[in-house]
Amino acid sequence: MQAGNAAGIGSEPGVTRDGMTAVIERIATPSAATSRSRRRFRRAADVTALRLGRAVLAYLGIMVGIITLAPFRFASAPVHGLSFVWTWPDLVLNVLMFAPVGFVHQLTRPRGAAPDLSRVFLLGLAASGIIEVAQRFSPLRYPSLFDLATNSGGAVLGAVAYSRLSERVPGRAAVQRLALELPLMGLVYLLVPLCWLIGLGSEDESRRVLVLGPALMAGVILGAVHAAVVHPAGPRGWLVGTTLGWSFVALVPGGRGDLPFVALATAVVVAAALCCHVATRRMRQGAPDDGSRRFEVPTLRRVLPVYAAYLALSALWPLGDVDDHWRGTLALTLADATLTQATVFRALEQVAAFTLVGYMAAEFRGRDRRAERTAVLRVLTWSAVVSALLQGARGFQPATGASLVLFLLCQVASVAGCHLYTLQRDHVLALLKRQRT
Repeated sequence: MQAGNAAGIGSEPGVTRDGMTAVIERIATPSAATSRSRRRFRRAADVTALRLGRAVLAYLGIMVGIITLAPFRFASAPVHGLSFVWTWPDLVLNVLMFAPVGFVHQLTRPRGAAPDLSRVFLLGLAASGIIEVAQRFSPLRYPSLFDLATNSGGAVLGAVAYSRLSERVPGRAAVQRLALELPLMGLVYLLVPLCWLIGLGSEDESRRVLVLGPALMAGVILGAVHAAVVHPAGPRGWLVGTTLGWSFVALVPGGRGDLPFVALATAVVVAAALCCHVATRRMRQGAPDDGSRRFEVPTLRRVLPVYAAYLALSALWPLGDVDDHWRGTLALTLADATLTQATVFRALEQVAAFTLVGYMAAEFRGRDRRAERTAVLRVLTWSAVVSALLQGARGFQPATGASLVLFLLCQVASVAGCHLYTLQRDHVLALLKRQRT
């Protein structure tokens, strides 16, 4: 095409050699519009990363806001001034709760780009500042400049951790760098705020044991991803390091700082990861390189019974507090019940749990991009059935009762989980397309 155009122009009268050379150079050099089009095609994975990162950041922001502002009792005028009291547990929790914000923010950056630490710091500062201002109007909360600094520092540490992990893991495949963008890894991200809510909603040590279910799930998923994508035949040091890092971020708040319990839960995560790593490698050995080598659905089938047991126990706790009289309400709690922080956290824990229900239901459909509306309807159907069963059982608990508001919030959460999965899947497909081109 370029040769034909050049010949035609060269035969026109009045065109000098220098002029013809300039014309040929213009033709040989793609136009600005063409360059922009090619650049958009090459950077499609950056666009999908931006959409995915923003969605996950929004979800994390909502979770952090709920955790720091519950039970949402505000005065019309500021109640407290700034507090200058701090403790070491406060420092650790503030850093850990904002580290995922910086970690996910790096996902919105172009692949391989260094973290923009100033932007991450300002993001953490702005989010924490909004929370601290709101806490001035809450009788139960105390705003602090210490919280502002540690939250912002936690966001920066999260971004640095993402960058270091993606740089040091060997391999240049599209999703091989620790498989951070793999759709199945989205469950690992979503399990972090769920563990936080379990711990915050557990007023007694006995209920805190529920965090072992999500912890076991995270270990199984990390072990499967490591065996199938990251290091199929390599050392397991990175697997142990990754599980320890996830456990530190998720289980320290989830265990409410109970170090013996956190150590026990961490051991569960590491053991589950190593066992699933071995099982996934054996499953994939000798399998043909086709759909039968996919490990996502077998992994989901392993964790599904664990998650079903967690959902039932979480919704019906305490198990002994049951009678034969059914109760229901349109509100979040019964009219004679007190809306405490723990009550709000337990209700929101169930909502967060149904975000994972929607995500897993979408993951079972795999990589099929057709009939998105049908997928949402299917997710809603499963979510409505499971939630209705749980609310029906909660109706026999005098302390909680069934809640229509909670049922509806769970359906919204399941659709949000399905949407997050769609964004994660589209990002991986864009990465694979870039790799092939």
